Amino acid sequence: MSEQADGPEAPGSVTEFRERLAALLAAEVAGNAPRHVVVLALDGVNVDVARDCWPSARTRTLHTVWPTTTAAGWLSHLTGLTVAEHGVPGVVFRPAPGEALVNVFDHPDPALTGPVGTVFHDARRLGYEPAAVLGDLETYRCGWRDTVLDGVHRVLGHRFYLPDAGRYRPRPPELIGSLVLAALRDGLRRHGSSGPCLLWCYLEIDRHVHEHGYDGHTRQVLAGLDRMAARLADEGVLVVAHADHGLVPTRPDPELAATLAALAQRYGFEMGGAGRTRWLYPAPGTTDDLVGTLRERLPESVTVEHADRLFGTPATSRARPRVGDVVLTATGEAFLADPTYHYEHGSLLPAELETPLSVWGHPAMEAISR
Repeated sequence: MSEQADGPEAPGSVTEFRERLAALLAAEVAGNAPRHVVVLALDGVNVDVARDCWPSARTRTLHTVWPTTTAAGWLSHLTGLTVAEHGVPGVVFRPAPGEALVNVFDHPDPALTGPVGTVFHDARRLGYEPAAVLGDLETYRCGWRDTVLDGVHRVLGHRFYLPDAGRYRPRPPELIGSLVLAALRDGLRRHGSSGPCLLWCYLEIDRHVHEHGYDGHTRQVLAGLDRMAARLADEGVLVVAHADHGLVPTRPDPELAATLAALAQRYGFEMGGAGRTRWLYPAPGTTDDLVGTLRERLPESVTVEHADRLFGTPATSRARPRVGDVVLTATGEAFLADPTYHYEHGSLLPAELETPLSVWGHPAMEAISR
């Protein structure tokens, strides 16, 4: 029977996930017979779709951090830190004022994000063996990945969405489900034979949603994960699912792109960010003039703000010195986008911000929702 509902509780924040998961593990240890805990880390799933597809789970809403990006979201989930605290606002930014732009998923230096504690350090402290099926994270060889997976046994050889080469082509939903189950059984076999294991498993569902949205394929995959999680719960494994952000319909706006290209020539700015939020690095002394020009030239569906209004000051936010002084955020569908993408994330719409925290296996929800 479905236990879907937030009940009387207000939505929490993804920065609470670390504390909630530690509470679940502590409750298991206190019961003297701790069960294995599987955590499905699903990139790009919003709470409404999760509720529709997971009738067997107990689900509540967690608001993700802004910008609603993979880099910022997973760091906040696993460390409990805000963007201001961990300092990674998105994909492309300057590590320090005046330095060259970097792509966090290409950059090898873990100092961009760490060192920080994570849910995996908590698990080891509580007597759990932490392991991670890297899944689609196998392609991300960077310091960001090394930070979020610090101290974790890595289970390799299981890929779900990202191809080794070439364009993405959907696999049959039932195949993805069987691959995930095989990966989880592999991880538990390797690292759960001598005691309780916390096994985190990453699926980049986002890769499909970017091109196809929350279509029948996506929903079949999620429904299959619900059946798999219920089966594992019946076997005595607690299953938790969380997600970094949702996606919303987005289409490229050639006129907007041309306007920004012309203004970049005029003002000499570079652009960072990703998806539906971008920031500009104008030359010193030109910020106010650039903001005024952008507000005159850009459509009403794009907000233009000084970065201090959104990220705080350098004294209060580690992220603020890394972003440009001017921030553009989409409120409508038309924005800067990969022409192959029909859904994108990064801005402040509810469908991007509201993510699921779901649990299969009574009475786990009571422990994780306190």
